[in-house]
Amino acid sequence: MKYYYALFKTTPKAIEVEFPDLPGCVTFGTDMEEAFNNATDVLAGWLANAEPQFIKDPSPYEQFTAKKSVQIIPIPVDESIMEQYSSQRFNVIFPSNELKRIDRYRKEKGLKRSTLLLKATDEYMKRHPIRHFQHH
Repeated sequence: MKYYYALFKTTPKAIEVEFPDLPGCVTFGTDMEEAFNNATDVLAGWLANAEPQFIKDPSPYEQFTAKKSVQIIPIPVDESIMEQYSSQRFNVIFPSNELKRIDRYRKEKGLKRSTLLLKATDEYMKRHPIRHFQHH
């Protein structure tokens, strides 16, 4: 399993977490358990959505030992959480008049096209489940 080192710093209001190897990958928690859980989640989300050129291999532990007033904790890369964050692009063709209607609706609701399509698809699949037939 792959790990990235996180720096946990206790402040008066929270425990702040930073991944020095991954720019902008930060979170916090009100206690150590919440900070660790949030760190696991933000690490997976960051790795799932980052451009490949920005993902570097984890630095060795020794690189962080000079840091004072922080705890250095290895955070595992959770593949199952990464899958929840990963997305895939695809193209959809709609008639122009329908797309205009969709855009008016989604703007009124404050949604992106992809969010509306995902919600509509999810609702449709709940209402129309696939029935599996057993072959004899």
